[in-house]
Amino acid sequence: MERRTQSRHTGLFLVLCAVMLLLSMVTQQPWASGARGYAKGAIEPMEAGMMAVAARVGAWTSVLGDISSLRTQNQHLQDENASLRKQIAELSAAGLDNQALRQALDFQRSYGHTMVAAAVVGRGPDSFSLTVAIDRGTADGVRPGMVVASGAGLVGRVREAGPHVSIVQTLADPQSRVSAFLSKSGLQGTVIGGPGSLEMQIDPRFGIAPAVGEWVITNGVGGGYPRGLVVAQVAAVNHNDAATVDEAVLAWVNDTTSLSVVLVITDFTPS
Repeated sequence: MERRTQSRHTGLFLVLCAVMLLLSMVTQQPWASGARGYAKGAIEPMEAGMMAVAARVGAWTSVLGDISSLRTQNQHLQDENASLRKQIAELSAAGLDNQALRQALDFQRSYGHTMVAAAVVGRGPDSFSLTVAIDRGTADGVRPGMVVASGAGLVGRVREAGPHVSIVQTLADPQSRVSAFLSKSGLQGTVIGGPGSLEMQIDPRFGIAPAVGEWVITNGVGGGYPRGLVVAQVAAVNHNDAATVDEAVLAWVNDTTSLSVVLVITDFTPS
C-alpha cells in the first residue's frame, strides 16, 4: 500500500515537471509573442499601481518612523529634565542641611555642653507639628527628658526614645513651660507653648517695661532647662495696669516645618 502511494506521488511530480517545461518552451516560440505581449501589457498597469502603493506605504512608514523617533527623543528630554530638577532639589536640600549643620556645630562649640547631632526624619501628624522625629535614640545616648536645641536656639525636649529614633516634644506644644528672662531689661517670666505663637508671662518690675525686639533666654530657674539657650524674640507686648503680669507675644527662633538638624544635650539632667 505504501509503495503504491509513493509511486503515485512520484508520478504526479514528474507530470508537473513535464508540464512546466512544456509551458516554458511554448512561451519562447515566435508564434507566442503576441500572447506574451498581451500578458505583459495587462500586467504593467497592475505593476505600476503596486509600485505606487508601495511608495505610499514607504512614505507613511517613514513618517511614522519619524514620529516614533521624535516621541522617543521627547521622552528622553523629559527624563533628562526630570533628572536635572531632582539633582537641583537634592543639591538645594543638601545646601540647607549643610548650613543648618554648620550653625549647629558652631552653637555646640560656643555653648560648651556635650551634644549629639541628629537629623529630623519626621513631623507630627497634626498641622502644627507639635512633635518631630529624629534619627538618634538610646543607642546614641539619647534619653527621655533630654533638652533639644538647634543652631538658632531651644527646640524642646525628648518625649520618647527608641534604639535609633526619638520623638521630640517642641515648644509648640501648649503643655510646654520654660523659665526665661529678657536680654535687655532682665525681666523674668515663663514662656508658654502654643501652636500659633509662643507667649511669655512677664513678672513686672517698677520702672522697667519689656520692649519689642528683646531676646528671650532660658534662665535655668527650676532646673528644667540649662541657662543661656535662646528661645524667642519679643514681637509685641500687652501691658495692663490692672494685671499682675505683662504678656508678650514671641517670635520663636525655630520653625518646625523647615527644621532639619537638631542637637540633643546629653550632659544636662533636668531636675
